[in-house]
Amino acid sequence: MAHIIMFQAYGPPHCKPHTFSSIQMRNGSIAPSHKRSGVFPSATCELYEFVGQGVERIQIVFSEFRLPSKLEPNECGETDILMVFFNFDGRDEVVETLCGDTLPKPILSNGPRLLLEFRSTFNNTENKGFTADFIFLTNFGVSTGHQPSPSECNFYYFKNASNQGWIQSPNFPGAYPRNIRCNYYFYGDPLDYVLIRFTYFDIEGITPCDEDSASDYVEFSNFNTRDRKYPFYCGTRRDLITRSDGRFFRISMVSNDRLDGTGFRALYAFESTLNMMGPGSGAIGSGGLYGVGVVGAAGVPFIPGHYQVATSTTTERNVAASVAKVTSGKRGAGMLAASCSARLAFHSDTSVLLSGVLLLLLVLPALFASQLTANPPAPTSSPTVVGV
Repeated sequence: MAHIIMFQAYGPPHCKPHTFSSIQMRNGSIAPSHKRSGVFPSATCELYEFVGQGVERIQIVFSEFRLPSKLEPNECGETDILMVFFNFDGRDEVVETLCGDTLPKPILSNGPRLLLEFRSTFNNTENKGFTADFIFLTNFGVSTGHQPSPSECNFYYFKNASNQGWIQSPNFPGAYPRNIRCNYYFYGDPLDYVLIRFTYFDIEGITPCDEDSASDYVEFSNFNTRDRKYPFYCGTRRDLITRSDGRFFRISMVSNDRLDGTGFRALYAFESTLNMMGPGSGAIGSGGLYGVGVVGAAGVPFIPGHYQVATSTTTERNVAASVAKVTSGKRGAGMLAASCSARLAFHSDTSVLLSGVLLLLLVLPALFASQLTANPPAPTSSPTVVGV
């Protein structure tokens, strides 16, 4: 159950410290004292100190924020402010100063210690202060997936747990931590691939998004090691889509100690290769082709010269159904029919489809002949059931 803590300012302008330890409470809410009385005092300083244990971090999520500034947006000047301090090598340093009417994004500390300092300079009835929730956590602000170790930013997603869901960068939609590497591992069934659709992407950096350009980046890989067919990705992108070559996929986000971004959010889904039918544009992974693109007019990734898995057309479904019906009960022929119909799905024009139909017409008579030779009809008039 969350605790709501209200503070009372006293007399002369000085910062009265208020300490919260994860040993005493795991989460709660904070708000300045005037939230209770409705009177906003001037010359007030309140200091909120959060102390965690071990690898714990503190996350602050604002539910109300109103400290209007008379200056330009994002300029606080000599107004009422809320300062955020991170601890670097034993020193508390200001990393952000907040004011205005816009609700700040979540804050995640860089370690087990965090300071918030609230300063009231003017007696202004328009200033309503702020209300925020705090929590001590070890999951880096990532609420999905399985995290084996609280000290490492590694998250695992298994199809047998959920065949689709969301992933996000640490502390999303707030700034992700500096000097961090987070890995997201996906494990599907043997015939699965993993489809990732990013709905938000803001990773600080410039092309080529590597250490030489002092960039943070996101990496895609079909292995635990580097997959060189994928470049690094950074900057701001819209509707980025990628997919694996097989049942395993890894996404890694790496940040340095310089500038910040607000990270990413993506929808993942485990899909079966048996559904890989139909024309389109984009990329296929199982054939070894690249699997990254942006959404086109049809809602699928567009990469020139590649083909995208999609839903089969009516003609292809009818052909596949006819072949399956004719070869019903015959294991080898059924497998060939499935293979042929799958091949029919990957076409770029009508000529490929017609060639596939012609191939079926040439192959099926030979299949029937071989099946009749191996399984001659029973001499009796009673019906015979052929096992699959």
